[in-house]
Amino acid sequence: MTLVTAERISQKFNDQVILKDVSFTIKTGDRIGLVGKNGCGKTTLFEIMAGRMELDQGKVHHSRRCGIDYIEQESTQYADLTLFEYVSSARDDLAAMRTEIGGLEHHLQIEPEDREQLNRLGELQERFELEGGFSFENDVNTIVHGLGFEKNRFSDLMKNFSGGERNRAGLAKALAGKGNLLLLDEPTNHLDIESTRWLEEYLKETERSFVVVSHDRSFLSATINKIWELRLAKLEFYTGGLENYLAERTARRSQHEHRYRHQQEEIKRLEDFVRRNMAGQKTKQAQSKLKYLGRIKRLAKPRGDGLQEKIGMASSGRSFAHVLSIPEVSLGYGDKAVIHNLSLDVYRGDKVGIIGRNGSGKSTLLKTLIGQLAPVRGEIRLGHQVDVAYFDQELSDLNSESTVLDSMWEMEPMAVVGKIRSYLARFGFSDEDPFKLVANLSGGEKTKLSLARLLYHPANFIIFDEPTNHLDMDSRERLEEALIAYDGSCLIVSHDRYFLNKVVDRILHLNDGVATMYDGNYAYFREKTEKGDQPATQKPEKSKDDYHAFKEKSRQRGRHKKLLQSTRDKIVQLEEELKRLAHELEHEIAPEDWERLTAATTRKTEIEAQLLEQLAQLEKLEEVELD
Repeated sequence: MTLVTAERISQKFNDQVILKDVSFTIKTGDRIGLVGKNGCGKTTLFEIMAGRMELDQGKVHHSRRCGIDYIEQESTQYADLTLFEYVSSARDDLAAMRTEIGGLEHHLQIEPEDREQLNRLGELQERFELEGGFSFENDVNTIVHGLGFEKNRFSDLMKNFSGGERNRAGLAKALAGKGNLLLLDEPTNHLDIESTRWLEEYLKETERSFVVVSHDRSFLSATINKIWELRLAKLEFYTGGLENYLAERTARRSQHEHRYRHQQEEIKRLEDFVRRNMAGQKTKQAQSKLKYLGRIKRLAKPRGDGLQEKIGMASSGRSFAHVLSIPEVSLGYGDKAVIHNLSLDVYRGDKVGIIGRNGSGKSTLLKTLIGQLAPVRGEIRLGHQVDVAYFDQELSDLNSESTVLDSMWEMEPMAVVGKIRSYLARFGFSDEDPFKLVANLSGGEKTKLSLARLLYHPANFIIFDEPTNHLDMDSRERLEEALIAYDGSCLIVSHDRYFLNKVVDRILHLNDGVATMYDGNYAYFREKTEKGDQPATQKPEKSKDDYHAFKEKSRQRGRHKKLLQSTRDKIVQLEEELKRLAHELEHEIAPEDWERLTAATTRKTEIEAQLLEQLAQLEKLEEVELD
């Protein structure tokens, strides 16, 4: 069944052409991923699909049997509803039936012989059951809990929730509706990994059609059977999943570039012929070629998407090996700990992913690391020569009244405009984009601008809070490439599983106040946690030779691990000694005290030599891979 049909629609927004002569059809069974570069107009297209925007040109037809549910914009009219009441309001029809059924039951207690009302009650109860009324409360419980809300929050008022929580509540309400078409605009942005996986399972099992705007590659791989890409004001249609889309898109772009180059060569050849022969003996042929040139349908020049070049992340310089030390520290607010006895060591070059349910303490950890919160117990120590930078997912560094160019210029007020514009172009801001107000940027464009500001001045330890939120797929790939090549250290809170698999080498999992470290990427974490549920008896038999080889490999691994830790411990001790000597030389020894000054300087030189030796040893050990 056809649900929505659009015929030759065109639309502008802020003088930007969003759609030009676009037609599409949404049918029963469609599971469509809508993708495109940041700022291309995907949200505008959603508004058109839902029938909430007047068109400049063309028409959109909704089938009479098409009901649409979507994530609502925040509204004060729901502020005094509880979370459960708000989500349940998706089915006001059930509430009305329940009220009428209650009224009829009360009436029939007084007048049990009223046949007309008795029949009406029977009809209503049958309809209520068919509409899922008896299971609806349980359905709402399942959805709300699946999206990460604990039972004790169900009765909290909507006005007391954060923006991200209200967005999740809006998603829950859309899922609780009865429409046969779901329109979901970036539904995973405020979900943790477990809630995202729950949503994937929900969408795989639902009979409803849906269109979802998402750049989450793992999520799209698991849920969709078509991809529509909004590009250069046109929709490009791809059947199949994400991998098919990526392969076919590459093939289409390559074919278009080949056809464009061939056409340009042919046009140049014809123009040369006309120019050489218009006034000569071949005038008629030249005139014929000129007419032919006028009839050629010119192909559009191929254009890139996302970030135009590699980002390039420069480190501010080599930090000492031990970047961050957190020895059994408890974190929280005031004297109430959210994370207990956290132990974490970050070494130069480490890229650590931080995951956990919403409310598990990820934000608490980051706020403590950047000094916004004090530890409940213990002390956090940064290593020597460590420069820290922080990416805030709330993008609080941006001024909505500034232009993109001015926002970037703040980072180096004396820079020439050409340098700033060239730098912005690397993040996809070209042509007139630098003159846009920040307030008019899409969510992804704001994220790219904030990243551009963060990376303008080098740092050797960067803390990221959800850096991929709102970024389109091409921009995520560029960021991944930059982080992989970056020689500094990173702590990254993210729910993007694809990103975590590509970038991080360790996972810190926060759960019920406990932090557990896994020495691998997200796939390794899943393997280890899922394997933990399997019986220990499921082990293949080994021969004696296998057993002895295994034992020897285990001994080697143990010796290597001990030597690695011993080297790291020595480096920490030497770094601490260097810091102590530097403080002593600068603040405690008088310039005229030559004996103490000479002894301290000599000792400092010896420590520096030992440190270089241990750092070289560490690099060799870290290069060794033991299976």
